Amino acid sequence: MLPEVNTRRLILLRHAQAIAAPAGDFSTEADLARPLSPSGKAAALRCGQWLRHNALLPDVILCSPALRTRQTMQGMLEGLGATTPEAVLRPDIYEAEPSALLACLQTAPAPAMTVMLIGHNPGISKLAHQLDPLAQSLDEGFAPGAIAVFCPHAQAPVSSLTDWRGCVPDMVCLHTFTRP
Repeated sequence: MLPEVNTRRLILLRHAQAIAAPAGDFSTEADLARPLSPSGKAAALRCGQWLRHNALLPDVILCSPALRTRQTMQGMLEGLGATTPEAVLRPDIYEAEPSALLACLQTAPAPAMTVMLIGHNPGISKLAHQLDPLAQSLDEGFAPGAIAVFCPHAQAPVSSLTDWRGCVPDMVCLHTFTRP
């Protein structure tokens, strides 16, 4: 069972399966323009349905501007079927290292109790491992469309997560890791 709504929760979502860039085009523009595959679109929808079933409505979504992450967000929101949360496209998420992703997360509005970050591997997987290095389920790999839900660590002081600036490794622990 997930913690109550008045507890801070972080949701990391790796974009769903995308199609490959055109053959021989290794440019950033081609990579940013990669859309979801049909199975990726279905997976994004399932992510939203899973979040709805588990009462995980994000207050704010921090999303990479890549087409595949935006389409994952759109499909997830469709599956969520709830009021659209605040969504912020953050160019600093694309190809980001874990430290940059954590810095992005730490800028989330203080009133937001549930924050979702939609990004890419390997950064999102590495961030998940840094947030909870003891979570063995993360060793399975952060597949496209995978969701990791983090909650405050049981030993973390309650005052430590009064806002998202306090979200640092070892202050949260993995609650759920799934690929709906």
